[in-house]
Amino acid sequence: MLKRRTKIVISDLHIGDGHTKGRVNVFDDFHDDDLFAQMLGRLNQQFAEDDLELIINGDFFDLLKVPVNGLFPEAITESIAALKAELCLRGHPKVVEALRAFIRPKHRRITCLPGNHDMELMFPAVRRLFCKTTTGAETDERMHFIVERDHYRLEGGVEIHHGHQFEAMNAFDFRQLILERGLPEPILNLPWGSLFILQVLNKYKEERPYLDRVKPFWPLVVGGLALDTRFTLRAGADTIYCFLRARTSPLWRRRRPFTKLGKFLMNELNFFEKHEKTAVRLFKSDPSLRALIMGHTHTEMVRTYGRGERIYINTGTWMSMVNISLENLGQGTGRHYALIRYGERGEPRVSLMRWLGKRGQHEEVTV
Repeated sequence: MLKRRTKIVISDLHIGDGHTKGRVNVFDDFHDDDLFAQMLGRLNQQFAEDDLELIINGDFFDLLKVPVNGLFPEAITESIAALKAELCLRGHPKVVEALRAFIRPKHRRITCLPGNHDMELMFPAVRRLFCKTTTGAETDERMHFIVERDHYRLEGGVEIHHGHQFEAMNAFDFRQLILERGLPEPILNLPWGSLFILQVLNKYKEERPYLDRVKPFWPLVVGGLALDTRFTLRAGADTIYCFLRARTSPLWRRRRPFTKLGKFLMNELNFFEKHEKTAVRLFKSDPSLRALIMGHTHTEMVRTYGRGERIYINTGTWMSMVNISLENLGQGTGRHYALIRYGERGEPRVSLMRWLGKRGQHEEVTV
């Protein structure tokens, strides 16, 4: 008898280098170690007889906000990347143990896609470290990394993207992920958005820890000009300096044409855009695509198209976010995951689930 195939998709946990008693770590936005471990354990039990795969769809780690010796280096070498990943794994032992317990039974698999906050997974040393910490070996056929392309295609027309690749500010250059020529050591070819986080956002997050936990972003800027003028102007000046510096820096000038700056800025007017238009475009361009799953936008949602035969799901984030748009006004922490179950004929049923954490309860999200 063939085992039933089930996939679980999570994203945007933004795990940092941990919290210690009596010290506030504003750079680590993940506080749900126990709930994550409970959820993974419950799903492992619920689908004990299934061929089960956990798909980590980007930004599992928030390596852009992990300091090294108190600094946020922009020239990220393989050794620096591995150190940051190790600090995250050490800082969240319950998450590590939950992953170990998940993959321990037979017919278990973990697949990882890098997001714009954990691009360091492009380095082999980081992948070996994550694999060894989880499975006990530096390479294991049960743990797979998607680093050669921006998506993971499953049977039945299901496609998984983190979502950053559809934004000019955050997109990776897959033609040259690593910069080597003329440098002492190879470094990550960081997109504009990553440089902004390292050079500007992290500096001001110490003063205003909520900066990257408010959506939409631009109303925050407008409100800041009126209500927090001095701080907002300082941050704005540093942002402009960041762009100009990246244009003239020997590290980035060859890879950051100034002529594209206008496109970047226009694109970012839709900062944390929900990618509904992207989903429609992808469905139109690929008739075989039946389901699309993304993260990145920090807004969980379910949208169906046609007569319901096509579905777009965004798994949101585990960060605590404040929404200042009228349609979703308020604060919330949604712990969501996508569930894919294949029927006997290989047809997938895709749904967005919310983990409630009460006596192992979860519910399907329909809007």
